[in-house]
Amino acid sequence: MIKGNGIPASADVVVVGGGVVGVAVAYTLARAGVQVCLLERNDIGSGTSSAAAAAALLQTKTSAVKLALARESLALLDELYEEFDHGFEYAHSGSLLAACSEAELRVVQDMIARLQGMGLAVHKVDGVEARAMMPVLGPTVIGASFSPDDACINPLELVLAYAEAAHRHGTMLCTATAVTGIERQGERILSVETTRGRLRTSTVVNAAGVWAPQLAQIAGLELPVVPLKGELMISEVMPPMMRGTLISARYLLSKANTGATAAEGSPKRTVGITLVQVARGNFLVGATREQAGYDRRSSFGGISELGRLLLDIAPSLANLRILRAYAGLRPLTADMLPVVGPAPGLPGFIAAAGHGGDGLILSAITGKLVAGLIIGKPDQARLAPLAWDRFSVR
Repeated sequence: MIKGNGIPASADVVVVGGGVVGVAVAYTLARAGVQVCLLERNDIGSGTSSAAAAAALLQTKTSAVKLALARESLALLDELYEEFDHGFEYAHSGSLLAACSEAELRVVQDMIARLQGMGLAVHKVDGVEARAMMPVLGPTVIGASFSPDDACINPLELVLAYAEAAHRHGTMLCTATAVTGIERQGERILSVETTRGRLRTSTVVNAAGVWAPQLAQIAGLELPVVPLKGELMISEVMPPMMRGTLISARYLLSKANTGATAAEGSPKRTVGITLVQVARGNFLVGATREQAGYDRRSSFGGISELGRLLLDIAPSLANLRILRAYAGLRPLTADMLPVVGPAPGLPGFIAAAGHGGDGLILSAITGKLVAGLIIGKPDQARLAPLAWDRFSVR
C-alpha cells in the first residue's frame, strides 16, 4: 500500500477515515481536481472494512431511498471496475433470498411485490427451483426470490483499489495519524491537529465509521451513529459449490429488528444468514447483529447460533471446516440511512458516516455526493433524506 511519509502543511479537504467510504470520497474528490489529504489512525481498511461481508445487495433494501442510492452506486461500481482495470474481485452473480417457513415465505412475497413496485428485477422461485439454482440449499427451503443484479465483491481489494487510485490522482494517504483537535472560528474550520502535526484546511469529511461520533465531538458536535457488532466465519477452501449470495429470510427479520433495537438502545442479538463462496473457494458466513458497544470479540453464543442457522438452510455444509470466527463493527443510525452532508452550524464539517452494513455498495454514490457538495454541484434531491439535521441533535 502506497502511503505518505508525512502530513502536508495544508490541503483543500481533509478526509478522516481510511475505510471504504473514506477512500471512495478521497478518490472521487481527487479525480475532480481537489487537493486531498486522508488521515487514518491505523492502516487503510483496518476497521469495519476488514470485517465486511462480500455481498453488494439490492434485494435486501427495504426503503425506496436506500434502494435508489444502492442501484446508482452499483452502476458506478461497474464503471470503477473497468476504470480500475478489474483490480478487485467483483461480479453480478445474483442473490437468492430463501424462506424456510410459511411465515418467512410471506415476508419474501411481500418483499418481491415491494421491490418490483420500485422497478427492481426480482422474481419468485419455488423450493425445487431454488435448490437447482443453489445446490447447497436443503429441503427446508420452500421458496425464494432471485435478484440477478446483486453482486459479490471483495471488500479489502475494493478499499485498496480506491486508495491506490486516489493516490495516483494526488491524494496523500497518512496512516498511523490520529486527529486530536479541530480548530474552528465560529462557523469556519481553520485547521486539524493530529498526532503528527497541524494541517491547515477549511473542509473536513468525517468518514470515521463507528468512530465518527468521537470525531464530531472533537469539533463540538453530536452525530447520532452507534456501533453494531456483527460476527462472521470464514471456511476452508472448497471446490465451487454455489454462485452468488444466499440470504436467509431470517436476515431480513434480523435487519428489521436491528432498526427497532437501535432506536430503543436494546442490546438484543439477532441473526440471519448471508453466504458467499468467494473466488478462491472459501465460504464467508455472516452475520449476527448486536449492539455491544465497541466490543469486537467473537462469542461462543453468536458463532454457535450462526452455525446452527447455516446448517438449517444448507445442511450439505455440515462437514465444512471453519478457519476463523471474527467480529466487526458497523456504524448505524436509528433510521438505517447514512448521514451525508454538512453539520448544522459548521458547514465545512461534512459527515459521510452511518452506512451500517452497506458501506461497500454505497461507497461510490457517497463519494459522488460528497464531491458534488464540495465542488459546488450538490445533488440536493439525493442529499435531502441523508441530512445531518433530520435528527434532533447539534
